[in-house]
Amino acid sequence: MTASSSDAPISEATMSEATVSEATAAAMAAAGLVPGQSPAPLRLPDAAIFARRATRLRALAEGHAMGDWLRFVATLADAQAAVAATPATLPPEEQWAADLRTLAARLNSLPGGAREALTALAESDADTLEALAGRWAGDALEDGDLAAAPFLAAAFQTAWTRHAAALDPVSVTTHATATACPVCGGAPVAGVLQVGMESGGLRYLHCGICHTAWHHVRSSCVACGDGKDVSQRFVEGTDGTEANNAVRAETCDACHSYLKLLFLEKAPDLDPVADDLATLALDLLLGEEEYRRIGVNPFLAVAG
Repeated sequence: MTASSSDAPISEATMSEATVSEATAAAMAAAGLVPGQSPAPLRLPDAAIFARRATRLRALAEGHAMGDWLRFVATLADAQAAVAATPATLPPEEQWAADLRTLAARLNSLPGGAREALTALAESDADTLEALAGRWAGDALEDGDLAAAPFLAAAFQTAWTRHAAALDPVSVTTHATATACPVCGGAPVAGVLQVGMESGGLRYLHCGICHTAWHHVRSSCVACGDGKDVSQRFVEGTDGTEANNAVRAETCDACHSYLKLLFLEKAPDLDPVADDLATLALDLLLGEEEYRRIGVNPFLAVAG
């Protein structure tokens, strides 16, 4: 793993509308970027996010050591896309349990062990589900909870993303140093560096639960605000170059924490949750150096 000093913001002059590829233009449109307008302080998700994620996960799975897991999460994303398209009847704090049961009904082709875990979860009573959700939200899962954790994450994502997508952006308050999602209070799964004339080089943090993205100043650590001891780390390939030049980790030596940083310019079809899962090797290397991860990926739950 190699460290590099933090890059300067991308110049608007080098990322003009004329030089943006069709794939990048499509990714910008999906992110709600409109040429000629000032960058929004936050971007709410749209209904197609789960379908796009499923496609991205399957692309990343090709030849990947974690290919089976990435394809499994893609299958969950397919079901999430269908369930999220149906109207909610409850607030997200309650809707997730209903969405869990609907997801279970759609995921009837899962392999044996996964299907059994999902069926048992969906058939649990309300008190059992609430207790499990409390442990999951509090990073206090027990060993016996781990098989159910991906399905719980999928249900929470579905309910909260549907909720976020229906909000009026003007009704949501955020600021450029916010460390938690302004919609659901969740932690960021990663930061994404944008492209284009109006937002090139700006960093948006992406919530791993409701998929809201909010602008955060790029010059400081997300955890502690320090701007002097921040650098970027990446995994070297066998030829000495970056193994994945679209994903780096921004590390802070003031608080010894890090957050993944994704470059939309390098991979216009990237997805924060998917690309984070596919770069677990970077987390493992940083863990060996005792860096603490700032954000969380809901599909990487471990026992507390």
